[in-house]
Amino acid sequence: MRPRMRRPARPIPMARASTRSRLPHAAMTAILSLSAIVAFGCSGKVYDATRATRPYPEQLGQGAMVQVQVFRDGGDLIIVNASAQPFNDLDIWVNRQYMLHLDRLRVGETRTVWFGDFFDQWGESPVAGGFFRTDAPTPSVLVQLQIDEMSPLLGTVAIPQESNF
Repeated sequence: MRPRMRRPARPIPMARASTRSRLPHAAMTAILSLSAIVAFGCSGKVYDATRATRPYPEQLGQGAMVQVQVFRDGGDLIIVNASAQPFNDLDIWVNRQYMLHLDRLRVGETRTVWFGDFFDQWGESPVAGGFFRTDAPTPSVLVQLQIDEMSPLLGTVAIPQESNF
């Protein structure tokens, strides 16, 4: 009986076409992965339970209108105090849902705040806007100032973006 000699294994030649067909598959996988990251990583709304505020104070209602104008500029809210009254320790309510606390708003002061810094009672922020947003920006329709726990809310003049005219 003769011992069987093993031959060294030869590599299996790969056709050039099979190597080329892998490139589109790899590229497609990379594109889909990147799309998933962008879709889920750049969602418009932010939830942060630690930033949750109190519910909108329905019981206070709205009293007087004040000469405070609020403009929307992309993801920013521009607040202009055109009145002769300074406001200290106030809460700004947008759309009867989202709130942001400001330490003060001086006479004649223009203040720019990021709309994504407003939060509601569940810790959800509005869609501020920006290039990577996935949802339509939340409009700022009604903007009110709360100066204490007992007084009616003060109405402002909310001016929509030109694209909304």
